[in-house]
Order: sequence, then structure tokens, then C-alpha cells
Amino acid sequence: MRLEQIYVRHYPPGLRLSSRQSNGSRHHKSIDLVSLGPETNLRLLVNQLIEKEALLTKAHTHRLYDILHGLIDKQCIAHDTEYTLVKTIKAHMQPLTNISISKQANLVATSSYDKTAKLLRWKGGQDDKVVLRGHEGVVYCVALNTPYSSHAVTGSFDKTCRVWDTTTGTCKQVLAGHEGEVVAVGFNSPGTKVGSCSMDCTATVWDVATGKAEFDLTGHAAEVSCFAFDQSKSSSFMATGSCDSTVRLWDARYGECFRSLHAHAADVSTVSFNHQSNLLLTTSTDGTAKVWDVQSGKSLFILNDHSGEVTGACFNSTGSLMATAGIDGHIYVYDTLTAQRRSHCSGHSGEGGRIVSAGADHTSRVWQAQTGECLQVLRGHDDEVFAAHFSYDGAAVVTASKDNAVRVFTDNS
Repeated sequence: MRLEQIYVRHYPPGLRLSSRQSNGSRHHKSIDLVSLGPETNLRLLVNQLIEKEALLTKAHTHRLYDILHGLIDKQCIAHDTEYTLVKTIKAHMQPLTNISISKQANLVATSSYDKTAKLLRWKGGQDDKVVLRGHEGVVYCVALNTPYSSHAVTGSFDKTCRVWDTTTGTCKQVLAGHEGEVVAVGFNSPGTKVGSCSMDCTATVWDVATGKAEFDLTGHAAEVSCFAFDQSKSSSFMATGSCDSTVRLWDARYGECFRSLHAHAADVSTVSFNHQSNLLLTTSTDGTAKVWDVQSGKSLFILNDHSGEVTGACFNSTGSLMATAGIDGHIYVYDTLTAQRRSHCSGHSGEGGRIVSAGADHTSRVWQAQTGECLQVLRGHDDEVFAAHFSYDGAAVVTASKDNAVRVFTDNS
């Protein structure tokens, strides 16, 4: 086996070694470097990598040093970026329900009460809008298969999901089987499976290529409100959260529940894995967020700073920080290892160093995660902003509002 290429992953930092075996087949190995930073001893790290990885030799020393130095530079992007509004698109005549953006934020998928989804592209001064028709009810949710964005999946109140080719806009699969409205959809990491959850108290795992249901995940006693695949290359785990106040962990390869967590005192609103997929972060309308050990099912931390429902939460790309947002208008940032509160962001009426929030005051705001400082207020919408997303590299922000508009802001630098 010989090394052919070293690929770089910026967020979270890591390497992928591509090699070819004697029979001609390719092999890929990922190396996580989530602790890489300005204080890292690069010469020591290079020597450790060469010692540990059989594909790396002393001949790779200088190249590895340059790659790692560049990775550190990428993590240290200045947080004084100013964003400028470059595009406003009135996507639908009836209310927007959800959006999903591509890695570079040059493709946005939207869903709406008008029973359609749309694919919005722009390049230079040219806009391209593709309408995805076929659902017979409200299209409530939409997701792209990042990082490729070659397919989109939509979920509807007509109880079906549909998989679409984003290049042609054609429907590739109709995923039928739920007995209630579909409220969330998403792809696993390889993009080979789709997950959906429904008002019928179930979640389903679908095969993208065939459109067939692989597993029906049953056991919840109320609406399944959210789900997440783990972030590993194989996406072998899945979590579901329900209005029955529980969270269930599933083996996505066999459709078996291996852990039921009596998680909260009210509806579970979101579930999300960290990059290593060993931790699960859950939020609830009971005003708390909780951190769980995936293997043991043990509750590690209870985060209870919010004064009302907790509506969203996420880990940063390295998993070192986690943020929660609530209807009280506040965002809290915590250290993942200790649950110590690192910052508090308030003001509303990618690379992991910044947070973008959406507010009922018609604005989005960009925050410094470590300090809680508001770096910029993004204005222009005429109604509540319900979604705000960074592009992969943080160079763009895409927002969606109840004014039915999508706005794109880009870095001035």
C-alpha cells in the first residue's frame, strides 16, 4: 500500500490519507486533529503522526509541517469580518417553512406552505430558480446532502418525502409510508440514507437509491419531533427526540433501539451529535439542555440558564464548545468538557469561533463565541427571522424570514 494524496479538512481540522493497494483498490483514512491550534508544537505533532501512521515517512516531514501550519492559520481567521447584503430573493408567495444551504452557500433549498420547494442558485449577477412540484400538502422541511448538494429531500404534510436531483430538479424517489405529517428530514453523512420523523410517533430510515424503507423506528408514545444521524463516515447511530419527553438512540445499520433516555420533563425540541459522535446534546421546552454520553446513556450535564423553552443547540466544529438558544432571546455558550458557561449572547427583542443567530426582532446577529460580543447586526428583513446559517468557511451568511425572503450576506474582505 502506498500513499497517493494527503487531503485537508479545515473544519474541524483533520487530514485524510488516500492510498492505493497492490490490487489497485483505493483506501481512505481520516485523522482528526480537533485540538490543533496556535499553541500546538508542530514538530512534535509531525513526528507523532509519522510514528503512528504507517503510510507516512520521514520524507513527508516538510509537507506535513506546511499542511499543519496552514490548518492553524485557517483556524485563526479574524473575527472582525463585516458582512454585506448581496442578494435578496423572494422565494415563495406563501410562508417559508425551512431552508437548507450548500457548503459554499451558492445553493439554497427552501420549503413552503405553497406545497412546493425551490432550489435557488446564483453565480455572479445571474439567478436560477427551480421549482420542485409534486407534494399535495405543505412542504414543511427540506435538507441537502452536504457537502455534495447533489440531492435534496423534502418532507410534507401529505405524509410523504421526496428525493430530488438538484441539477435537473427531477424527483428521483417518493418515500411513502408514514401515517402522519412529516416534520423533519435529513441525509446521513455519506448521503446514502434519508431519515424522517412524523406526527405518527415514528421515524423511518430510507434507502436513497431504491426509495424503500429500511427501518421503521417505533417505540415513542407521541410525535417524533426531531432526529439526527451521527457525524461519522458510516453514520451508524441515530437519535430521535419526541413530544413524549424521551430520546431514543438507534443502531442505524439494523434499526434497533439500544438506549432509551428519559431525557426531559416536556417535549424534546432538538437532538445533535458532536463531531466525534460520542456526545449527544438535547434541548426541550422544559427550559433545559442536556449532554449525554452516547455509549452509556449517562446524563453528563444539565444546562438550565434559560428562562423559557430551549429551541436550538449545537456543538462547534471541533466539539470544544456548545451553544444553546431559547425563546427568552438569549444564547449561552458552554465548555463541552466542564459545562462551564463561557459566554452569554443577548440583544434580540463553520469555523466554530462565531455564532449566527436568528431573531424575532427581524435581525440576525453574529457573535464571538468565546466572549459573547455581538460583532454585527444583519438587517433588512421585514418580519421574524427563523433561520440563519454560515457557509462552511464562514464567508457567507444566509437568512430566511417570515417575510418570505431569503437574504445572502458575504464577507467584505
